[in-house]
Parts: sequence; C-alpha cells; structure tokens
Amino acid sequence: MPKISDILSIDGYLICKWTFDAPMIIEAREEILNYIKDYNELISCNGISIVDFVGRNILPKTTSLMNNKKLIEILNSIFESDNYRFCSHNDIGINRTVGWHKDKLNNEYEKYETIPIWSTYQGEKHEIIKVLIYMQDHGEDENALKIAPGTHTNPIITGKNWIQTKPRIGDVVIFDQRIDHCGMLQQISVPRILVSFGFGKNNIFTDNFENGTKARQNTQNKMLKNSTNLIQYSKN
Repeated sequence: MPKISDILSIDGYLICKWTFDAPMIIEAREEILNYIKDYNELISCNGISIVDFVGRNILPKTTSLMNNKKLIEILNSIFESDNYRFCSHNDIGINRTVGWHKDKLNNEYEKYETIPIWSTYQGEKHEIIKVLIYMQDHGEDENALKIAPGTHTNPIITGKNWIQTKPRIGDVVIFDQRIDHCGMLQQISVPRILVSFGFGKNNIFTDNFENGTKARQNTQNKMLKNSTNLIQYSKN
C-alpha cells in the first residue's frame, strides 16, 4: 500500500476519512456561527472571511482542531518526521465563492517569495500543505473543493481534469498548496463553513511563505471593519 507522502507527491492531494469525531466539528461550527452573530469583525469577499482566528485567539474550539491527535499523526506521515510547523496561515470561509487558483503569495506579498516555489534550493524543496476541514457534510452535494490532480507540478493554472471532492463530516482534505483548486461557484442559502490551516516543512520555502502570510494577515487585521452586505444566516 503506498505511503500517504507518496500519494500527496504524485496526486497533490488526499482525503483522510474520519479524522475528527462529528461532535467536535459540530461544536466548532456552532462557535463560528455564534461569532458571526455577535461580531462584525469580518471581511466580505464573495462571502465571509474570518482571518487569522488563531493569531487573534477568538475561536478556541476551532483552533484546537489543528492539535487533534489523528491529524498530527497524518501530518507526521506526510512529512515523514516532525520537522514541520504550523506556518501561520489560518482562515475560515463562509459561503465564499472562489475561481481556479493556487495558494501562493500574490500581489505586494510576492516579494517574500525569494526563491521560486517550483525550484529546489540547497537540497530543499517547497513542502507546504493546506488542511481543509468542512464544518458540514458534503457527501451529497458539490459545494466542497474542486481539485485538479497533479497540477501542483505546473506553475500554470489550467484547472483541467478536475474532480469534485465530497468530504463527509469529520473528513479532512489535504493538498499541496500549489495545486489548481476551486471553491464553491455560486451562493447557497445556508452556511457552508470551511476551516483552513497551513503547515510546512522547516525550510526556506516555508520561511518565505510564513513571512508573506503574516504580512498579509497583519494588513487584513487592520482592515477589519463593519460590513453592511453580510448575508444573514440561520443555524440550520
């Protein structure tokens, strides 16, 4: 049976079943819904974003998901050691609609990318992954991630030969952040919540991404403001 590190290297993604117990996810979902009900510190961007919730220490139950024992075991297998770290990327998307893209530093933050992320440097390579945790079941719909296997090796975004992921509650979607992926394409009337964490091997590629991520999150934190166009959701 192939190692999960090999699967990730070839396909660029994997889905780990039953990583979390459903009650843990349900509690985190309630915490997030209560937060958007009580606070307006949200950025509206084709939906709702809660940025840097770990750094701001605002959602303890949701933050604790990244310290889950099963998840840590998966990460140790992916990196084949404990020589990796949480690299500061963390956000929550609520009904965000996002087209095809790769998760890399862009615009004014691209300057932190001192080495091209498809190259090698002193024997090291880019090894940064995103961990996606959906706060509801997507086994019967198409509102979770679309992903194009193998495109993490190509700097050009094509979105070709994509597949629709259908994670059940408690599953985790993990991908090389350079892979072509796409979010929900149109709005729905109930909260579709996605929690995202970034982890990377301890090397210069992760150093660069973390520095750029921190700079971006600092800018976003300063931009937090009340919004008049947030969708009002129920807790269904």
